[in-house]
Amino acid sequence: MKRWHTVRICPIDSVLFRDGRPFGVELGAQAAFSLPIPTPGTLAGFLRTLVGNLKGTDWEAVRNGYSEERVKGPLMQLDEAFVLPAPADAVVFKDGKVCLLRPYDLPQGHGCNLPYYDCQLKPLMLTCDDERAKPEGGYDFWDWHTLQRWLLDEPVEQVRKISAPPVERRMHVGINDVTLTSEESLLYTVEYRSYEQWDKEHRASGNPPQQWRIVAQVETDLQSVEGIGGLGGERRLAYVEPYSQWLECPDTLKSAFEQAHYVRMYLATPAIFTNGWLPGWLQKQPHDGAHALLGTPPCLSNGTLQLKLVAAAVPRRQVISGWSLKKEGPKPVRWCVPAGAVYFFEVVEGDPTLLAECCWLETVSDGAERNGNPLNGNRNREAGYGLALWGVWKPNVGGAS
Repeated sequence: MKRWHTVRICPIDSVLFRDGRPFGVELGAQAAFSLPIPTPGTLAGFLRTLVGNLKGTDWEAVRNGYSEERVKGPLMQLDEAFVLPAPADAVVFKDGKVCLLRPYDLPQGHGCNLPYYDCQLKPLMLTCDDERAKPEGGYDFWDWHTLQRWLLDEPVEQVRKISAPPVERRMHVGINDVTLTSEESLLYTVEYRSYEQWDKEHRASGNPPQQWRIVAQVETDLQSVEGIGGLGGERRLAYVEPYSQWLECPDTLKSAFEQAHYVRMYLATPAIFTNGWLPGWLQKQPHDGAHALLGTPPCLSNGTLQLKLVAAAVPRRQVISGWSLKKEGPKPVRWCVPAGAVYFFEVVEGDPTLLAECCWLETVSDGAERNGNPLNGNRNREAGYGLALWGVWKPNVGGAS
């Protein structure tokens, strides 16, 4: 019988997660760049291959009929602490000062060119005093303790600076397949990510470097998932071990949902929607004498909870591609809503505590019922795209609506 196994992935060497940009001998394409962390598809392929190898699968025999395990992840750890992508509804200034982004009611007679503005969608405005300050870079991840407070809509005045895993660039030379010697004028660069992170304090004290690790869940009938496999580009070695910790919904957040009229959806992993940035389960419908974007998250049955989209903080889209071993060719490019995106909702009907009970770290990506592909339209969901955390928000903070 299949059950969920929590595992931790420890890269042994620097890793490469290609970002979709061209890489070849053409001018301007002679460097391979890496994402800081793997996409859900990369992680799912790695774990499914490991599980298949542990089962002794004959890959050629099952090439067209392999039943793929469901996977959830990645959730990142720095040393032993969970860290997640910075929420897009927070702007960090000098010294880690945090400023809120909240939905804002424009004055009478004013308007904007937001998509679906006719559906009561509102712009986001900074709620801090000095809106002219320049945001600081490098605050790529938040620790789990701080993010919990953020989801509870508690004041967060400062955040710890956690940058993405450091870049490690290596110069290579092309090798002739026939002579096995270097090719003339064929130099190229590969950008890896080092999951060992040194800082001045660690070097001065002689302590070991900080370690980045990946936590995930995989559904399988194996008794244990443990072993070594090839992760990402160039199949860099990584060790997989059983793990006991997972991000459970805190009791304080469960209590906050009991009286909540406004909730937030935070994407812990990139999501794929049929309508670009807009989840397909939100539909334009009449509401209160106008139109609104209403819907029920796919983790719940229709009618149990109806949410109205008020605003969205969505960073620039992320490109997802890869290589298909089945078709022996590149996979088509897809666009994702990046991790860290935040959607603001108003609870129209139903019990919001269901979000903690049924939707915590469940996928909100569109499935077969939305993308029109009944055969394998749930592949994105089964690979862990669009894992969501849920929080609350107040509509009257800092002058926002």
